Amino acid sequence: MRHYLRCIVGEASSQIISPVQRIMLVDEVTRQTTGDFESNSLPGHLIHVVLAGEVNQFAEGRPEHFGEGDVVWYHENEPVRGEILRAPWRFITINFEAVDMAPPPDDKRVMRAGANTAVLARSLLELWQDGDSSSLARDANAMIILLQLIMDIKGHHTLNAVPVYPLNARDCWWMAEKKMRQMLDQPLKLKEVAEIVGMSERTVIRACKAATGMPPAARIRELRHTHALNLLQHSSLTVTEIAYRVGYSRVQEFSRDFKKRSGMTPREARAVRPSYLERKNQKR
Repeated sequence: MRHYLRCIVGEASSQIISPVQRIMLVDEVTRQTTGDFESNSLPGHLIHVVLAGEVNQFAEGRPEHFGEGDVVWYHENEPVRGEILRAPWRFITINFEAVDMAPPPDDKRVMRAGANTAVLARSLLELWQDGDSSSLARDANAMIILLQLIMDIKGHHTLNAVPVYPLNARDCWWMAEKKMRQMLDQPLKLKEVAEIVGMSERTVIRACKAATGMPPAARIRELRHTHALNLLQHSSLTVTEIAYRVGYSRVQEFSRDFKKRSGMTPREARAVRPSYLERKNQKR
């Protein structure tokens, strides 16, 4: 579904077709110490505009290195583990839904920011923090700034196709997992996973263990749990709706399994502060 923004200036008005359906989060995050970390990106698109620090990480198996002046782009629930080499690591994070927008190719997920990227990110953050959350004008202005930011990033880079090369077992698994994340509402079985990637079931097991250190069934359970937690903390969906989205036909089974993994009920998890936040935002 295409979304329209109506821009009104005096008597004139025009419509802009926006590929972005919704902005879900804009925040500034600071991690003060060096060392290892693990996290998962949020559902939808997630952009980090890096303001300070230096990091080495693996995002869905991709090795990435970035620092001040870079932009990092994530898509859907990507597992991330890495090391903060230089602290503080400070970035503005922008999470939005754009179902028809493809992310940059895997080898272009870390890019240099455009000339105006940091300024636009700061403007979007200030509008998001200070504006009336129920205001249509705030939402429209935020959407316009986000589109300008995306164009500023992409306008400085030629996003060519990913080069073709032979895939090893780890690469095959990460490719399969991308597709599986779009199918978490379905009862995925090993046979279906093997069909997704065109490999034998035995090869799938080896590939998953090589990439994640666990068998496919355990990895799928982890993906469902992580996606459910993200939806609980970053969406207004009911627990029942979330249960259906992660493959459960009965909310009681979902609640039982969720508590077994996290030690909390879904409603308790919804009230918990998201783990990526280490401090309260300070307005500048």
